Amino acid sequence: MQNGELMAKLRDENGLSQRQMANILNVTLTVYKLYEAGVRPMKLEELNQFSNYFHLSLNTLLGFSESMNFCEATPIDYKYLRFSMKYVRKIHRVTQKDLAKELRVSVPTVSRYEKHPEDLNASYLHDFAKRFLVSADYICGKTLKKEVL
Repeated sequence: MQNGELMAKLRDENGLSQRQMANILNVTLTVYKLYEAGVRPMKLEELNQFSNYFHLSLNTLLGFSESMNFCEATPIDYKYLRFSMKYVRKIHRVTQKDLAKELRVSVPTVSRYEKHPEDLNASYLHDFAKRFLVSADYICGKTLKKEVL
């Protein structure tokens, strides 16, 4: 899941209120507060908007990196994400059923995310990247750098 403490720190350092950040992400103030508190995972598109706003990698926001990894503001390539999630799972010879069990989600959830990655949330992306030790930015097509976690 997203690093709520880092999100709050970045927001504060840039002189933004929670309400202003919620408006930037087009979510309610209540929802944004839950994101920063680490109670609710962000939707992938919102995580990417936050990433782009502060020019930080998804890996940084998901807590995979202790240092601040900066990057260009880029959209998520959902076509590539759809391909890469399925490809990474298959080259590791992991079935949807096995992955669902490991990530503690249902098989239909794994299937839905592989078919419609725009529905993905930060928590699933975090767990998927951690399970396969692959960069979240790479999986999402935000970089061509094949970084291993």
